[in-house]
Amino acid sequence: MISTSISMGGRLAAPLLVSGALLLGGCSALEQGQLGQTASAVFGSDQFDAERARALPYASLRLRYDGNTGMVVLASLETVSSRPPSATDASPTQADHELSSPAASSSSATSAETVTPPSSPPTELARFETADHAFVRLENGWLTGTAGFDSDLLDMHRETRLTTLMSALSAGEPAPGYHVRTRWQRADGTEGYAQGRADWSCAAPSVQPFPLGEQRVARCEESIHWSDGSLSVNHYAVAPAMTPVASPRIWAAEVQAWPDSPHWHWEVARAWW
Repeated sequence: MISTSISMGGRLAAPLLVSGALLLGGCSALEQGQLGQTASAVFGSDQFDAERARALPYASLRLRYDGNTGMVVLASLETVSSRPPSATDASPTQADHELSSPAASSSSATSAETVTPPSSPPTELARFETADHAFVRLENGWLTGTAGFDSDLLDMHRETRLTTLMSALSAGEPAPGYHVRTRWQRADGTEGYAQGRADWSCAAPSVQPFPLGEQRVARCEESIHWSDGSLSVNHYAVAPAMTPVASPRIWAAEVQAWPDSPHWHWEVARAWW
């Protein structure tokens, strides 16, 4: 894996101490010294200040969890690229199969010398962190990790890309279904694991209000049918790609990351792209 930090030029990613001070200013939980117990302590019933978010030169989210709402500021942003598999990295099963046939072996050797598998598109990792080091992690706009909450998402993987789903719908076709795997940590430290099959659908794009202004987005729904028979329905607001080389962007989400999990809800205030 190749990790490349994006230079923020001092405008998008806030230093942690600065972002924490801005987030927590005026929060009674700070005075009570309860911030280490749970990330929900850093939020009041609604501590999001649109004017403060507008004044900041940093990317930010309006985050809601467990009935509390506040602003979190971008602490880091990076892209991660996957190296293409090496021609010498064949699995033993594949190698054994190729050696069983001289003709196949000769053909495979020629192919290995001339064909390089394409690399995967880069992945964008955005981390939004609070002063007491609680955080949420977005991977290409999807929620894939949290820390500091009552229960935390350790990882959530979808065997698809947002571009694939939105491109199918734009072409008038159903979005392909995909597999979802998720892993989480309970308050007592034990871990849980679940997998399921998801469907994706969207309404036609329309202009919708957001913390710092209106955006033209499609309201989308992700229905995850978990292997235990339960169902999670997640909601997204997705801005379609405006050019062939651009990617669709998630502007808002309400996510239940595993069966019967709490909901994380966030909206982009100031974008980082």
